[in-house]
Amino acid sequence: MRQRPHAFLRVGDRWINMAMVTDIEDRGDRLIVFMASDMARLTGGDEPSAIDVARRVSVEGPEDVEKMRRWLLLNDVE
Repeated sequence: MRQRPHAFLRVGDRWINMAMVTDIEDRGDRLIVFMASDMARLTGGDEPSAIDVARRVSVEGPEDVEKMRRWLLLNDVE
């Protein structure tokens, strides 16, 4: 039986794909989450070329910050 991955974390009114998170900045009462998102762009030809775009999400609510820290602690890989 296939196990369902737990890569998505609901924070506030959005879902964050934790598999795409590249870095997290801890600023005490808030976290800045950086994610890489792949986009395709046509560059004057028929074949699209993939580019990486960094996105930034701010997690500010005390409950959401604690939820994110708990998820990171539980999924820490040495």
